[in-house]
Amino acid sequence: METRETAIAGVIFDDAGEALPADPTYLARRLGQVAGVVDVIAYAVQTLGFVHVAPIHDALLVKFEPSTVCHLAAFAAFYEIAGHGPKRLILGYPGKAGTPDRYEIINNAMEGLKRVEAVLHRCQGSIGLMERRSSGSPVDVRLCYLPLERFLKRERVAPFSGPGGPTITAQAGDHSKRLSRPLDSISLGDEWLGQLLRYWRSARSAWRLPSSESFDPLQVLNIARGRAHIVDTSDADPEGYRFRIWGTVNSYGGGHDNKTLRDMPAGSMRDDAIEDYWEVVTTGVPTYQLIDRVEKNLPYSYARLLLPLAADGRRVDRLVVLINERPLPEAETL
Repeated sequence: METRETAIAGVIFDDAGEALPADPTYLARRLGQVAGVVDVIAYAVQTLGFVHVAPIHDALLVKFEPSTVCHLAAFAAFYEIAGHGPKRLILGYPGKAGTPDRYEIINNAMEGLKRVEAVLHRCQGSIGLMERRSSGSPVDVRLCYLPLERFLKRERVAPFSGPGGPTITAQAGDHSKRLSRPLDSISLGDEWLGQLLRYWRSARSAWRLPSSESFDPLQVLNIARGRAHIVDTSDADPEGYRFRIWGTVNSYGGGHDNKTLRDMPAGSMRDDAIEDYWEVVTTGVPTYQLIDRVEKNLPYSYARLLLPLAADGRRVDRLVVLINERPLPEAETL
C-alpha cells in the first residue's frame, strides 16, 4: 500500500516524459547530484524543465517553469492530471533566487489545464523545447504537445501515482464534505474571518508572507475570541504539526494544547486537517472553506480560514486556523 509520504511526494516527469518518484535522494542519484547540497526537485523543475505533480487531498499541485519546461514532461503531466480527475489545480512557478515560489489555486480543473496550455503555447519553440527529449526516447515528437481539445476527447487513463494515505473506517452515518471558496467571497456570516484576512494582507510585504511578529497574535486572539488555533508547522512531516494555542470555543472540545496532529483523535477531521494544513504550508496561500461533517455520529458545520505565517517571509512555520461554527445554508452545494 502506498504511504502518505509517497502520496504527498507525488511524481516528477523528466524530459522524456518518464515518471520518476519525487524522492530527493533517488532523484539526486539519478541526476548525479549530491543529495542535500541543493533542492534537487527545485533544480529539476527550474533548470531541467521537469514537471512535478503531487496530490493534495482533492487537488493536484502542478509545478513547472514556463521558460524551460519540456513538452514531453508537460505531455505526460496532462495524462497524470487526467487520471486523477482533481477538483482543483494548484499551479506552482519557481521564484527567482531570493524570491518565493508563486502559486495559483484554480477551482476548476479544465480552467487550470487551459492556463497550462496557454503558457506552453507562449513558450513553444522559443528555446527548442521539443529537441530536449532524451535521444533514446521512443516518443514521437509530434506528440510532445497535447492540445486541450485532444485532451478532452481522450479516453480516461490511470494515473501514475495513486491517492495514497491510510484508509479510515468510519462509523455508519459519518461523512466529511468540504467546499473551497475564493478568498474574496467570504460571507457576511463570516465577517470576522474577512477582517482577519484583511489584516493578514496588510501585514504582507510584497511577496513576503507576514511573520508572527508582524501579524500580532494578541490582536488575532482578541478578534477570534477563542475561535483560533495557532499551529507550529516547522516539522517536515505534517503529522508533526503542533498546536501551540488551542482555541477552546468549539464543539470539538479542549485540552489539545501542544498536541501534534499525529496525537489528535483518529478520524476524518484529523486526516483532513493534515492534508489541508500541508497544502497551505506548501503553497503559502490562505484557504477559505465551508465544512460539513459528521464524525462519530456528532455533527459539525463551520467556515474555516487558514492563514500562513513565515519568520523569513518565505517558508511557512506557523498557521493561524480560524473556525466560525455556524449553520451552512450553502450545504446543498457541498
